[in-house]
Amino acid sequence: AAVTNPFGEDRWWMGLDDPFQGLATCHEIVNAIDSGDPESYECALPVHMDGSCNGLQHYAALGRDRVGGKAVNLCNENEPQDVYIGVMEEVIRRVAEEASKELDLDESTSENWTKADRTAWKNNKAAKLVNGLIDRGVVKRTVMTSVYGVTYIGARTQIQEKIEEKLEAKGHDVDEIEPEINAACGYLATMTMDVMGTLFTGARQTMDWLATCARLISQQGQPVAWLSPIGVPAVQPYRQNKPYTIYTLVQKVVLTNSSENLPIHKSRQVSAFPPNYVHSLDSSHMLLTALEMDRRGLTFSAVHDSFWTHACDIDEMNGVLRDCFVDLYDQPLLEELKRTWELRYPTLNFPDIPERGDLDLNEVKKAPYFFQ
Repeated sequence: AAVTNPFGEDRWWMGLDDPFQGLATCHEIVNAIDSGDPESYECALPVHMDGSCNGLQHYAALGRDRVGGKAVNLCNENEPQDVYIGVMEEVIRRVAEEASKELDLDESTSENWTKADRTAWKNNKAAKLVNGLIDRGVVKRTVMTSVYGVTYIGARTQIQEKIEEKLEAKGHDVDEIEPEINAACGYLATMTMDVMGTLFTGARQTMDWLATCARLISQQGQPVAWLSPIGVPAVQPYRQNKPYTIYTLVQKVVLTNSSENLPIHKSRQVSAFPPNYVHSLDSSHMLLTALEMDRRGLTFSAVHDSFWTHACDIDEMNGVLRDCFVDLYDQPLLEELKRTWELRYPTLNFPDIPERGDLDLNEVKKAPYFFQ
């Protein structure tokens, strides 16, 4: 019905995330069946495979983190792992535990509370407000962006959007309880980040090492620079660009001095480096895959960690992207990064690289849900 009469009474396809892509897929399926030989039908739609929380996949590979690698489908498992569900379940458990507490505190005597009492009261009140509202969608964006440097405020905003939707659906006036929602979502954001650090200790250690090295470099007044695995030089551009506003009779004009002679923005150099370094790794993986697909004469397109090709070539692309990922991480990437910095900044004492786990990256070649 969606193909023969898409704007009839049954418009189920309009409820899809990408309705016209869904409708186009329906057309291709019907055309393939009607052709009489579906296996020989030339499909015009690209088939895409996406990484499973790709940033965490790269961190797990860097640190050979078996626990983290299993959570993001680097291992040969019979069932797909959902990192968002794993984080959600632990957050739900902690929130429910906190919400079940009955504190022996009298709000009328709050002026006599200790700092610990106030924290306990705020956390308990926050947990009671959001208990029962947490699902996969509430934590997904924060988990996904945690490896790309999401801030506390960013995480709270992401979570608050979802929580307010749920409260409104239950008939609450969110404007009336806005301060309570802000506090509760801040509590949830902190907890989600804590759970991430607990579940992905290898990723956290690598992230902290990268940030520490970036801090040492920025303290010298130098921008953080490195060479990507495919040989592309990268220099972080963050400097103290002070904007100047010029008011005219017609409008105001904002000018920014982007000179490379300006002092660097030290805090941004530090906070941005771990996600930028991981971006240089995932882009290297994408380009290595593209080069190998081109060498084989196969069509390939990609956006970040979403790789596309024709339906008839999807199995071959799956093999290529796995081989390229393993080849990428067979290189001593962090050792090369540290060696380059030691040559460039001989007076700096960079910390040792975090100890690696026992993840065998060759499992990726057999991991069915690595990209799916």
